[in-house]
Amino acid sequence: MTRTTSRWIAWCRMFLAETLVLLACTAVFTFSVDPYQIYHPVSTGRPIFDTRLQRFYDAGLARTSNYDVALLGTSMLENIPNSAVRRICGGAAVNLCISGASIHEEAAMLALALKHRGTKTVIATLDFNSFSGGVQGQVIGVRDVFPEYLYSDHLFDKGPYLLSWDTVRTAIHALNGEPEEEETTDADWPWKFPPAMRFNARNAVKGVDPADINKQYGFINLRLADLQRIFAENIFPVVGSASGVRIHFVFPPYSILVWHDYEQRGQIPVYFAFKKWLIAQTRRYPQFDVIDFQDRADIITNMSLYADIYHSSEPIDKEMVDAACHGQQVLDEGNFESRTQGLLRLVETTDPAQIVRAARGD
Repeated sequence: MTRTTSRWIAWCRMFLAETLVLLACTAVFTFSVDPYQIYHPVSTGRPIFDTRLQRFYDAGLARTSNYDVALLGTSMLENIPNSAVRRICGGAAVNLCISGASIHEEAAMLALALKHRGTKTVIATLDFNSFSGGVQGQVIGVRDVFPEYLYSDHLFDKGPYLLSWDTVRTAIHALNGEPEEEETTDADWPWKFPPAMRFNARNAVKGVDPADINKQYGFINLRLADLQRIFAENIFPVVGSASGVRIHFVFPPYSILVWHDYEQRGQIPVYFAFKKWLIAQTRRYPQFDVIDFQDRADIITNMSLYADIYHSSEPIDKEMVDAACHGQQVLDEGNFESRTQGLLRLVETTDPAQIVRAARGD
């Protein structure tokens, strides 16, 4: 072996050793700060939450928070403080909702919540648009990364978290302790809707064309068979492993204009059939029930309660939580026909153009 070769081998060994030391230091630093709280609460004791990174932060909240009641699903149930849920349900709570969550993402979050030792109750929204990404895809139009590795329990899956430069920057930011725009240190209400999201009738119908309500949103039509398959492949394996936990799937109260959109697109029979199929599954999976707020005429016809045609105000979130925790608004085989027919009559006896004009004050 020549001297040049020996020096080259020595240099490679030194480079490898220094690289390993650097990686180890990076991992130790990330682990010790743990900005997303995957292993333990953040070292500063004052987490900074970024609404743009819910999918990252929620994985840590599910793993290391102290809670009995977990809220999860979409933005339809994220605008409520944990303290309010605690008062309503009588147990420590955590909000694990994700804006624009798909059923696949919701199932991954549900699995984490069920693995948490203290979980007694899960309240999870069911939104039809969450099915638009298929079995494993994200909701159509959502571009946020879903970090599957933070939801997995495999030993080596956390490498991207422990060794990522993005995580290192987030850890440094957490140590600095100063939240930026769209960030908060409010651990009680981390996913509070921004002030710009105003709840009033005029704002709710902004941009709505009553003759083509979906034009503003571009949601796709869904088939019953696809809804059933997507739900079954994602949720049933998780629910089937639940033991000692009560799960409430909640259909949130979209405004009456959403149901006029469904009527325009021929989706009402599909969604009613899916609900009927879902409540039939509770015989096979008694761990869950179905809470339905979509026929609440006092809510869905009052456009002043909405920021858009989908999102209702915080008091309505509290009503949904209260109903789930106290066995109200349960949709079952005994009341399915009367409740769905009542909702259908609301659609048939209201005029979307008139609703929009009234909301605008025309």
